[in-house]
Amino acid sequence: MTWKCLIADDEPPAIKIIEKYISMVEGLELAGACQNAFEVMHFLKSQHIDLIFLDINMPKLSGISLIKTLPEPPKIIFTTAYKEFAAKAFDLDAIDYLVKPVSFERFLKAVNKLSRHDLTTIKNETIARQDGFLYFRVNRKMMKVFLADILYIESLIDYIKIYCRNGPPLLVRQPMTVVEAMLPSLSFARIHRSFIVSIDQVTAFTARDVEIGDIEIPIGRLYSDSLKKLRKNK
Repeated sequence: MTWKCLIADDEPPAIKIIEKYISMVEGLELAGACQNAFEVMHFLKSQHIDLIFLDINMPKLSGISLIKTLPEPPKIIFTTAYKEFAAKAFDLDAIDYLVKPVSFERFLKAVNKLSRHDLTTIKNETIARQDGFLYFRVNRKMMKVFLADILYIESLIDYIKIYCRNGPPLLVRQPMTVVEAMLPSLSFARIHRSFIVSIDQVTAFTARDVEIGDIEIPIGRLYSDSLKKLRKNK
């Protein structure tokens, strides 16, 4: 799926940064940029937009007020210099709230949340597992990883290793806790401080370990509750 994106910000330098980030991520397509809320409303009348990167403090009408006027707003990722509006933003079901200056890593985390949010709105979990994906930076490239291809994920202090059904494992510089938050909880289980497994890929398990094919992965003492999730999904 390609997400058609609109940038709404009254600061040209901020627009250029988000434009650059969008161009770096496969699956995002820039449709245009606006510098105030009225330009946004006019733009939305002529084009379908899936996602708006929306500034809050804009002239004439704020980003939050703009969203309240739209009967069926696109998905929203707020980009702002002000932290104090976060609660109001999330009350509007925003995907994320980015505080300027926005780093690419933080931008990417927000985009991955978008993918996760999209999965949660799909009632058929089988479809969600087949079509869901996340992006990871691997060797200076943004790699698309389909959730259905993931066998398990291993933590290596500052890095993670993503083991997939095909190809070598992917080495990614990212904390395990961040990756865990990105993954749909119905499809993945944290069974150890160092391991997350795909529930669909588990072929057998005991109170002490999980088997994925010929691979045995230990279940940590503090993660015994994950057995309930495995039993429920098997």
